[in-house]
Amino acid sequence: MANAPQPARRNRRKAVVAGLVAAPLAVLAFSGSAQAAELTPVAEYLDQTVADTEAQLGAVLDDLGLKAAE
Repeated sequence: MANAPQPARRNRRKAVVAGLVAAPLAVLAFSGSAQAAELTPVAEYLDQTVADTEAQLGAVLDDLGLKAAE
């Protein structure tokens, strides 16, 4: 991956984040309607998971000496 072209790394990063977002949303979509009180913990977990994953990806890119896409 270190030698992959910039667009390939960017696309892979977008795919990982999209997967992290799509999975919980799919579960919610197929589970029926929910109240805001039921969705708040899921949204908070999703926000934290995406933030943690993005931070980990940034750390890996820094360790490899690569610049993260803005």
